[in-house]
Amino acid sequence: MEIALFTTCLGDLFAQEAVVSTARVLRRLGHRLHLPPQTCCGQPAMNSGFPGEAKPFIAAYLRDFLGAQAVVAPSGSCVAMLRHGLRQFFPEDPEALALAERTYELTQFLTDVEGLDRPQGRYAGRAIYHESCHLAHWLHQAGRAERLFSGIAGLELLHFPDPQLCCGFGGTFAVHFEELSLAMADEKVAQLPSQAPDLLVASDQGCLMQLGGRLEALGRKIEPMHVAVLLDRAGVGE
Repeated sequence: MEIALFTTCLGDLFAQEAVVSTARVLRRLGHRLHLPPQTCCGQPAMNSGFPGEAKPFIAAYLRDFLGAQAVVAPSGSCVAMLRHGLRQFFPEDPEALALAERTYELTQFLTDVEGLDRPQGRYAGRAIYHESCHLAHWLHQAGRAERLFSGIAGLELLHFPDPQLCCGFGGTFAVHFEELSLAMADEKVAQLPSQAPDLLVASDQGCLMQLGGRLEALGRKIEPMHVAVLLDRAGVGE
């Protein structure tokens, strides 16, 4: 397929490896990639109660990504916002509604479109996966990453006792409600099993920044890693 890569703001600024790994995995699977002009998904403005300020970002996305056969982003949060924004701001535009349907988070694309189930790979280590709230509850795509991990030889996957517990990031929520945000992160970190993992893996960079920051502050030697990086290092698609 001809795939347009949506890199996300956090990907551009803080998680370039996740963007590069996303591209590598997709190319190894035989897809052609291109990089249209990038924009914010508009979620910070929307979350802060300013939909009017969010709409121009969605309009720019519609203009620049319209011709893509598919769009893939390493973020369930941004994809949820793009899909929601296209439907909310352009409800009568068939091209906008069609673009919403072909905009995918990486693990969603790999499982639902590419059809990967237990893809072959190898990575030695112990990992625990945090499912982001937007990926699970706004996109309704829970469980995709763990299906992909199940085929990676040498990877031991641990589980949170309450996997739906939020990390407390929530974009601008962490800025406006810092103390509550940190308390939520600490509650999540407290759920880590006594058999500590080597990696804490997530599909959203915001969650990784939030939990990775708390792990570092608490002196926990657990590496935060984006799901795309793990799939790339495991050689998925080779």
